[in-house]
Amino acid sequence: MQTQTNYIKSLDGVRAIAILLVMAFHFGVIRFGWMGVQLFFVLSGFLISSILLKEKDKPSPLPQRLKKFWIRRSLRIFPLYYIYLTVFVVICLFTAFPPGYFRDLPYLYSYTFNLTRISNSWHESPVYTHFWSLCVEEQFYLFFPFIVFLLSRPSLRRLLVIVLIAGPLFRWSFGNYLAQNGKTPFEVFDVIYWFPLSHLDAFFTGLAIPLLGLKDRIKRPQWLFALCVVLALGAGMVNYFYESHGHSLPTSMGYNFGDVNSYQHVWYYTVLNLFTASLVLLLVSSYSSVLGNFVKKIFENNILVAIGKVSYGMYILHWVIQTQLVERWIPVSESNKYWLFLIDVPIVYAFALCSFHFIEQRFTQLKDKFTAGNTPVKATTLSTKN
Repeated sequence: MQTQTNYIKSLDGVRAIAILLVMAFHFGVIRFGWMGVQLFFVLSGFLISSILLKEKDKPSPLPQRLKKFWIRRSLRIFPLYYIYLTVFVVICLFTAFPPGYFRDLPYLYSYTFNLTRISNSWHESPVYTHFWSLCVEEQFYLFFPFIVFLLSRPSLRRLLVIVLIAGPLFRWSFGNYLAQNGKTPFEVFDVIYWFPLSHLDAFFTGLAIPLLGLKDRIKRPQWLFALCVVLALGAGMVNYFYESHGHSLPTSMGYNFGDVNSYQHVWYYTVLNLFTASLVLLLVSSYSSVLGNFVKKIFENNILVAIGKVSYGMYILHWVIQTQLVERWIPVSESNKYWLFLIDVPIVYAFALCSFHFIEQRFTQLKDKFTAGNTPVKATTLSTKN
């Protein structure tokens, strides 16, 4: 397990950028903000696989290792999530808000809500729609430890190659299937976006860094990062000028949510996965460089690190705060959404900070009690959203 000395401050900065992107997307400030979720998925793959691979080398029995992993994950993720859901059970009993909540509640409680998107009766709710990504991550946490613990490292490397190739192929074939069954182009994009297998290659892209020992083997990660930046920007620019729908380049960057005409539902994810992995590799690399030190300095900014530490709570709470608190006082419009977003961020941060201290930390402090005899782990090294 990672000890406190292995805490990488800049990764909290990555979480901060990810949550700010998602919040800006929901606020209508930038159309490419949805890619913040992709950052979370790749980062999660890196962090979780790093932990599991270290556990793999220990002589502990498989049931003990699985129990240790799942208890720690549960204590970090479940408390705030289930408290939030239960609070809205009470609210809905008295106000019938949010609409359709009790119909979706079994899926939310079982972390299968993301699978409902394929249904024609699906509806959006800012109270819990964004929990689809938490469901994808929890489904990943459920099976991935078995893969890491039961397969040999050579088998894991072979599986890594297969998944990285199969990911885009799956999205392409699944998209064709959905289109042939009457789904609109936006529905095709959105259903794929919610489906767990669509993001399996994101988690495995994160796995590649510890599994292949890339932080020690790649001596010039700055060049790989620069190449992936050029690839991401170049692909976005080409897509923007080929598929422009009236959105400005600064707000879409060529990654407009919902487009499928140029198979964006296939290559968007692969390009963003590679970019995120190259960024993480640059931040964790054993080798220093001018570019690497500059990027690390940006992501180690105290403000970003503070946001990253409570990013899980911000993700849970941000949309309902935006719609039911901020927008009720000042309706969002094209003329005010930018400065209103700047007001929204510290409000969400304040709520998340309270959640972190009064709810989340109280449970994460129990990790060592339930996994006695294990090396303590700093909470911020374990969680995708904190």
